[in-house]
Amino acid sequence: MKKKIIIFGNGNHAKVVISEINKLKNLKIIFILNNDKEIMNFNKKIDKNTYGVVAIGSNYIREKVVRIVKSYLPNLKWTTIVSKDALISKNVKIGDGSIINSGTVINTGTIIGKHCSINTGSIIEHDNYFEDFSGTGPRITTGGNVKVGKRSYLGIGCTVKNNINIGSDSVIGGQSFVNKNCKKGGLFFGVPIKKITKRKKNDYYL
Repeated sequence: MKKKIIIFGNGNHAKVVISEINKLKNLKIIFILNNDKEIMNFNKKIDKNTYGVVAIGSNYIREKVVRIVKSYLPNLKWTTIVSKDALISKNVKIGDGSIINSGTVINTGTIIGKHCSINTGSIIEHDNYFEDFSGTGPRITTGGNVKVGKRSYLGIGCTVKNNINIGSDSVIGGQSFVNKNCKKGGLFFGVPIKKITKRKKNDYYL
């Protein structure tokens, strides 16, 4: 029996998620909810075979939508979307609600938290830990034993050397090279990186 999927979000990122779901034979999209009002007014039956996924690129907005959904649809379970074109080692752990896009490689011992967004062509090496609601742009690369904090984001094409700790609510700019630890709540950019400025929790970053 196919899982019935409710998608929360209907923007450009959702188009990619829908494309990935349509490639998977065990999933079927039944509803796409586009905003808070639609979520609050949703009154369709949710059974044990109904699951949700938040298809929103912004880590902060994704976290906000998850809270809203939980308050109005407390019985809804979350599914994990892993592209059939991704290469995932057997002992990788991926949390509920996370999305792994095409061309991604995730190596042994890595943990991807809940509601993370790992974008197209990312290479995540062994024993990484991406905390809940963190995410990547396309074609990032991390070495081994990298930790990425909650709601933090690795910009398109950046590289993170091994044994690096990136604090929560931080952003790494596109094409940057991360060769040292990054404290929480900062914007880092450059080759190698420098701290550019502090960040407030809801600052736009994509």
